[in-house]
Amino acid sequence: MSDSSVRDQLDAKHERNDEQRIEAIKRWASYVESTPPEKWGSQLNTLVNSQLKAARDANLSAEQYRRVSEAVSQVDE
Repeated sequence: MSDSSVRDQLDAKHERNDEQRIEAIKRWASYVESTPPEKWGSQLNTLVNSQLKAARDANLSAEQYRRVSEAVSQVDE
């Protein structure tokens, strides 16, 4: 298998991954539009909290952690 063939396979895999992410985002947007915030709000908080925990576990610097915290607080506003 040539390097070109390997690269083509990787590009195809990345394209499939991107398409799957976009479809997941569309499903989430549809769910949010059709479901009361009282239901999906706690689910979103759980997701954000798990991402923050993962960031903490990744040993981020204080500056990186501050940027993540600020981004989350902007979403809450």
